Amino acid sequence: MKQEISCRVTSSIIAYARREKKNLARLLEGIELSEEHLLDTNSWVSTDLVQTLFDRLEEIFFDNQIIYKVGLQSSRLECWGVLDSVFRMIGEPHLIYHQARKFISYFYKFVDVRTVEKSDFHVILKFSHKNLSAHHIQYLQGALESIPGYWQLPAAHSQQMDENTFEFRWENKQVFFGKKDTQISLSPQLIQDTIIQLEKTIALIEKKNRQLQEKNEELVGTNQKLKETIEEKIQSEKMASIGQLATGVAHEINNPLGFIMSNVGRVREYVSKMSLMLREYDQFAHHVLDKEKEEVKRLVDRLNELRKGQELDYILEDFPLLIAESQEGLDRVRNIIRDLNSFARVAPEEMEHHDIHEGIESTLNLLRYELKRKAIVRKDYGELPKVKCNLARLNQVFLNLLLNAVQAIEEKGEIKIETSHVQGKVWIAISDTGHGIEAKHLSQIFEPFFTTKKNGQSMGLEEL
Repeated sequence: MKQEISCRVTSSIIAYARREKKNLARLLEGIELSEEHLLDTNSWVSTDLVQTLFDRLEEIFFDNQIIYKVGLQSSRLECWGVLDSVFRMIGEPHLIYHQARKFISYFYKFVDVRTVEKSDFHVILKFSHKNLSAHHIQYLQGALESIPGYWQLPAAHSQQMDENTFEFRWENKQVFFGKKDTQISLSPQLIQDTIIQLEKTIALIEKKNRQLQEKNEELVGTNQKLKETIEEKIQSEKMASIGQLATGVAHEINNPLGFIMSNVGRVREYVSKMSLMLREYDQFAHHVLDKEKEEVKRLVDRLNELRKGQELDYILEDFPLLIAESQEGLDRVRNIIRDLNSFARVAPEEMEHHDIHEGIESTLNLLRYELKRKAIVRKDYGELPKVKCNLARLNQVFLNLLLNAVQAIEEKGEIKIETSHVQGKVWIAISDTGHGIEAKHLSQIFEPFFTTKKNGQSMGLEEL
């Protein structure tokens, strides 16, 4: 986006709002550039940014003439940087008005102005640019009227002759550095030399500013690339951790799948036996009406023997247990897969309110196989409110800490997880009975990607 408007404009907007004790946070909300940048009179910004500030000024002041008023007060607000000193040295308003094109070029790169008529007490100026909005015209009108204020003279009077043409009239008094002095007169050549020298200084400052801006953009680009590299590295290490967990996860899935398959076999057998019994009952119901009492008794005895032989009573008792056990196994498989998918996804940037305990339990579920082989997990959970956080990243932290704890325990040990809510802060403490961290590494544990383990074994503690 082109940088076409000087920060002398934004500086005067901020200075005026501050003088009137308005809320600067509301004025600058969502503006990408810092307040310091907007006050730097050697910098330039985009037309869109200035238009946004103009629109907000009208909303904050409820005044459609506020932009004109900002321009009108500019000479008194001392917000134009070195130009304030230059204009005071010139001594007479008409020397500035007769150089209106040069004056306006200090504020707008894209505005062209033509002097239609001029004298020592008035000038007629015609502005021309297709993108020059009414707001910018208002600001320039006020700024041009404010020029006599540098010598404590009344503001110039302006009259709009057509859409882009204005006449400015002012009172002429010879002053030097703001004081009347009829004996002091600056030669036009001295004034011109001073302006040229100051313009060179301004050009040099602007060049240095552009160089700094380019360096800043380069640093922003480098920082973005570094951020992307870190994200890729974290995701890569996360995938490596999943590979490390794969055996344990497969084992944890295999257990419930094993008894589910066994239960399905038994259910098939039960269904076969119950089908046989139902067929016998159907035959009994069909023939019972045509038989004698003794024959009916014989059929009933045969059904009872068959029921006993097929263990129907046991089947009816065991069937709900099989279904419940199979459902539990399926729930375990579903939870493991859900937690694994949640861990494998790229963590979103948004912060939301989450239950920290759910995150810890999800991580423990993933590590069930590793934990049960080497450690007893003791949990001492306090009452926690929901916390605004990135739970996916926190789960990764929990996984790293717990994996480190398991790997630090040589044979069999204990891992303790404690949580509490104290003075508005949530505390999470994870301790283990492992061999600990060597003293020489303590200063490095939070360095990005530092670990004493092989690639893929652990991501270290830098995620904290």
